[in-house]
Amino acid sequence: MEPKNREYLIAIANRIITIMNITDLDIAGFAEFFKKSTSHIYGILNHTRPLSEVFATEIGEKLNFDGTKIFNLNTRIPSSISKSDMLIKFKADHKHNPEYFLSSKSDRSANTFVTEILTKSDCFADGYKYLKEIKQYCKAELNREFIEDQLTKALQYAVRTNKLKSTKKPIKLKNGKFGTREVDVYFL
Repeated sequence: MEPKNREYLIAIANRIITIMNITDLDIAGFAEFFKKSTSHIYGILNHTRPLSEVFATEIGEKLNFDGTKIFNLNTRIPSSISKSDMLIKFKADHKHNPEYFLSSKSDRSANTFVTEILTKSDCFADGYKYLKEIKQYCKAELNREFIEDQLTKALQYAVRTNKLKSTKKPIKLKNGKFGTREVDVYFL
């Protein structure tokens, strides 16, 4: 496979992961929601099977957005997809199947959320992030809030387990300028 085509398949797989994160569906739940086999979904995520235009359109129809935008790497996946009527009905119908939902795994542990969901999202796509920026992204895009220093500890755990990297940068002040104190920033 050509390197450019492989990179594109990886980018598409990451966009599917972003959709799964926003909708709170694990692979089994995503497969069930779209009436596909889990091996079909794994094939897309492992870059061994391309995402078809028909399936992308189906994703868009069920989640109330233009599914062909999945192929346009310059557009963001809208967070409004989590409010799709079909998705809400699916979640209500299958609320007793914890293996379908990412939150049933990540609600138990902030560490699991950071290592399994945040690192696979596009949070770090444009470089390093400050703690405040990560916290805002989690709240706005992934519908997850943290109490006190829970996120800090989970990010430090992800660094210790080599899921994330960390370095020191000058603190970003509320006015947008940088201070003299150095704080941790996180990146992939």
